[in-house]
Amino acid sequence: MSEDVFQALQQWRQREIEAARLRPGLIKDTNLQQIIRSNRRTVEEIEPMLPRHAKALVGSLVEALQAATATGAADDRVRDDAREPEPTPTPDVEAAEPLPGSEFLVDLQTEDFCEYLHGESDHAIGQVTVTAEPTGGYLLDWVPLADKPGSTVLYRVVAGETHRAYKPEAGRLVGVTRGSTLVDTAPPAAAVRHLQVWAHIGSNDGDAARRQPILIAETHLLSPVADFLVIEDDGAVIGQWRAWPGVTRVRVLRIPLDGRTPVTNDPRHRILGDQPNLGGFVDRDAQRGHRYLYRAICEVDVDGHTRLSPAAQAEVSVSAVLEPVADLHVTTTGSSDDLHFDLGWTPPGIGRVVMYRTEAAPRAGIDRTLLSAGALAVSGGLPESARLVHPVEAGNDGVHRMTNVSWPRGWVRAYFTPVTVLDGQVQVGRTVIATRPLAALTDVRIIERCAEQVITFPWPDGAASVSVYLSATQVPAEHAIEQRPVTEISRSQYDRDGGLHLATPLPEAGCAVHVVAIAYTAGERIVGIPTTVDYSGLLRIQYKTEVRRGGGRTSLAVRLASQMDLPGSPPFVVVHNETRLPLSARDGQPLEVRGDGATKPGARSFHPKGLRREWSQPWTVDVTDKKGYVRVFADVPPERARTIALLDPPVEQIRLDLIEASLLEEQVS
Repeated sequence: MSEDVFQALQQWRQREIEAARLRPGLIKDTNLQQIIRSNRRTVEEIEPMLPRHAKALVGSLVEALQAATATGAADDRVRDDAREPEPTPTPDVEAAEPLPGSEFLVDLQTEDFCEYLHGESDHAIGQVTVTAEPTGGYLLDWVPLADKPGSTVLYRVVAGETHRAYKPEAGRLVGVTRGSTLVDTAPPAAAVRHLQVWAHIGSNDGDAARRQPILIAETHLLSPVADFLVIEDDGAVIGQWRAWPGVTRVRVLRIPLDGRTPVTNDPRHRILGDQPNLGGFVDRDAQRGHRYLYRAICEVDVDGHTRLSPAAQAEVSVSAVLEPVADLHVTTTGSSDDLHFDLGWTPPGIGRVVMYRTEAAPRAGIDRTLLSAGALAVSGGLPESARLVHPVEAGNDGVHRMTNVSWPRGWVRAYFTPVTVLDGQVQVGRTVIATRPLAALTDVRIIERCAEQVITFPWPDGAASVSVYLSATQVPAEHAIEQRPVTEISRSQYDRDGGLHLATPLPEAGCAVHVVAIAYTAGERIVGIPTTVDYSGLLRIQYKTEVRRGGGRTSLAVRLASQMDLPGSPPFVVVHNETRLPLSARDGQPLEVRGDGATKPGARSFHPKGLRREWSQPWTVDVTDKKGYVRVFADVPPERARTIALLDPPVEQIRLDLIEASLLEEQVS
């Protein structure tokens, strides 16, 4: 029947809570069980057993208790009538473990004792030891009086909320016992609970209850804050509670749960010490990604001294927001054959940084959101094999460094990507691209094609383009490439054209040609090591022919014009070849040249005194009865001939049969 009564009282409690007449948690299951076990059934008997704020509901509680008791008794009678001779055994239900000291309890109430007459006693008042019970409530323990043969001692334990009970009957009766221990199961009702142990001594229980008590022990118990709640809200930790009247301040402790910090009430863990914190707190200084134990401890003035309550506490994990590394810087050290990297970065506030080195860039957009660690290799382009395991050193300036990272052989570019890691989550930082210094070009050649120059070379690895700079031969290459390039060509253009064709001819007097490979890294122009080729120049000379006839003879007058004025001049020859256009000064027969006193009879070459931009004086050659072609060449050794280019006139001026045809047309016309 007691189980049915307990369920009925639980239902009554729920109805009162739903009707907003009872605060949740004020009347606990232990209070209801204590009422049922006490066999008290009247308002006067049950009211002292209720918390102060629930005493107004004692009438409805008694009604529910009496109704449940009557119903249970009727059900028991029905079950007894219907009971069979041999009932089926039911499984044993494990009984609740009795409270410590319950075997010494005496079923006496406040009205069973005599009224206290405020007598005096010379008995020293001892201390009551208070220990929290695992199942709730507090175990009270005191030093009993010395046993006297033939006498009975009843210990009457009373509690006063906020103030001491000025007499035993003025306080709440916790219990009456013949032992020296008792459990107070009443929930907190004030900031301070004063507990007193009064001793009644007599020949038996009844005689002891009629005799005046003496106070033998007392203590006080401070209540923790009520309705304690601590939550985390986007990095801020918020606490909320209700402090009892009489609490002057609530101490708030934030204790790191990192395995290294002892969990104690060390004052160094205290936060918000300049605030009373009577209703709660807001802590915005907790480090993200860390776990803390928050404690709230009430300060209460008791007898002129500040006393501390037990702590209400809760563990809180502060959510982590991983910060990417945004200031990674990479420097290159060593020679071109033995290059190494030195990396440096500022570590974020939480998490650890791991570094990846890849030959290709990671997937675009991978740094925009928080990822799981497995996503780096699956879809991010950062496999575990690319992770650097070099030691990291923390500098006094707060910068972490990783040094002597090698450059993999054959790589033109290296991508370094920092990743912040915490609890299986990663945040990718800014990738830095390092480009291997481009080596000097090899086998650079300048090919002359009379009016055009073509620069050829094997295309350098890793180069996006190749630039060409010009300077005087005495200017160092490093100074020359500080100017604007005269031209630049990409790989596709080079392959299409078969070389770098210069739009403007190189200077006739010669120059230094600096050819440099160019790469681009993160929009930055990387200039390689220049290769310099000396260009000795090219003297471009035009010539033209004019037909002259007289005395039955046909001759050609040859005039020269140079692209620049020169005080001297090489010798020239006019070469005739009947079958084809002469290809060199030795490819045909040199013709006799006559000039205005400048050549001797029978001379096979002519040598001007100088060259001018204007057309020179004529030199004549006899071409009577000759067929084929004539061309003018510089009569110099082959090595010098490379620096001289004679630009032929239209073919009508050097093909003799076309000249004859033209003369016949003129005669006919």
